[in-house]
Amino acid sequence: MDASAWIQAIANGFALGWMYVLIALGLTLILSIMGILQLAHGEVYMIGAYVTYFLCVSLGVNLYVSMALSMIVMAVFGIILEKFLFRPAQRQVLPPIVISLGLTLILMSFAVTTFGLKEKSIPRLAEGSLMFFDSAVPKDRIIAVGFAVALLILVYLFLKRTKYGQAMIASAQSPEGALLRGINPNRMSSLAMAIGCALAAAGGTLAGSILMLNPSMGTFPLMKGLVIIVLGGMGSLLGAAVGGIILGLIDGILPVAFEPGIASVAPFIIVIIILLVKPQGLFGHE
Repeated sequence: MDASAWIQAIANGFALGWMYVLIALGLTLILSIMGILQLAHGEVYMIGAYVTYFLCVSLGVNLYVSMALSMIVMAVFGIILEKFLFRPAQRQVLPPIVISLGLTLILMSFAVTTFGLKEKSIPRLAEGSLMFFDSAVPKDRIIAVGFAVALLILVYLFLKRTKYGQAMIASAQSPEGALLRGINPNRMSSLAMAIGCALAAAGGTLAGSILMLNPSMGTFPLMKGLVIIVLGGMGSLLGAAVGGIILGLIDGILPVAFEPGIASVAPFIIVIIILLVKPQGLFGHE
């Protein structure tokens, strides 16, 4: 590989990694606050991308406005899911899994029925490229990374500097203690699901702009999100960011440097090694 190919691979890896971070953040928030593994989160990611596509391509709304509206729509959708589907199954093991699998089939069927099986695309975030060390890096990759980093910072500030954010952290650390302090657990669950679904919609939009849309596009990012949670450590924003970047760089660089098969297996090998050395993940609590 020459220098240009390396730079392109690294840029693609960073863009992929930060998209993985967005879906992992939503997963870890929902799991930390509600105690459930939302296995339909990849389909929320996919539907969020299609909402942006419908607004932008079908109705002619500005791409960035469409992305913001998609995040709002999916946040409301998340509140509905939490209240009517997942709230009765909180802190249980089997019921949330069954609900998630059923929701996965429903959302995929809805996407196929509404938009068809043919791949679609969202307009690029920006046209053209920037030069780095005599290599062209597409502007849309840079903007996608910028958006993802900005959202991570906003989530961090929300959790650390606001009353509701502190209440969410308290609920994640000790649901019973938070309840005794007057924190409404149902409100925290709704908020966690709304934020998680909004982040998934943003990730889906960024992925749809760089790659393509199809009804099964959420399956692979969901797997990556689950790997990131284990790799970075449960409930750690820093762990989600570092784990996402690691997986993104692996997916961006290894298929170019080696065979694609190595890139598909490498993340799981890394996770197994890390779990053997540090079972709580890179930044998890002892």
